[in-house]
Amino acid sequence: MLICYSRYRKDARRRSMVRQETVKQDVVKLGRPRSATAERAILQATLDLVSVSGYRDVTVDAIAARAGVSKMTVYRRWLHKAALVMDALLTLVGPDTDFVAGTRALDSMRLQLEQQARFLRGPRRLLICSLLAEAQTDTELARAFREGWIAPQRNGMSRLLQSAVEQGDLRKDIDLEIAIDALYGPIYSRLVLGTGKINRAFLDALFEAFLRGHKRRKQD
Repeated sequence: MLICYSRYRKDARRRSMVRQETVKQDVVKLGRPRSATAERAILQATLDLVSVSGYRDVTVDAIAARAGVSKMTVYRRWLHKAALVMDALLTLVGPDTDFVAGTRALDSMRLQLEQQARFLRGPRRLLICSLLAEAQTDTELARAFREGWIAPQRNGMSRLLQSAVEQGDLRKDIDLEIAIDALYGPIYSRLVLGTGKINRAFLDALFEAFLRGHKRRKQD
């Protein structure tokens, strides 16, 4: 395995911490010392409720009741529902979508797309769809979702694209932002619009189309 991939393993270990940092800024530091058990119960209750009912219909009262804590216990830890929901997503689900190191950067890119597709086909599909929908009108949620969920994925893919260029697999003149859009955009489009399945055949076609447009040519 190439030496450069050691940094991806390190990145994977740090990724959840980095992704949660922007959301943790909204966590209240005041009040009595935290109970790890209570906090875990609150996060799990949040994830379960939003996954079933969607972001809009879930209240802090309902989360507190399901977790077996008081409403004030919730607000001592999180300033608002958006911060709580994102904390639950990143803590309990985030590791399932971490980047996996392959033999080459292109392998890691494909593995990441498969991770995303598997996750978005699973029981948390409604959770992500709900957050995407509500983020259009909820500025707090939009910021938390963009900084905590979207940005780390794009940053990780950007690093892989740069490594693929260095390894001679992709063109040197590649536009990183557009390339990332080309990889993730169709997946999220099918997720939100329901225009087709996010299955292996789709991923094969998506990745092949990406390579046709961005693979390094012999004359480059």
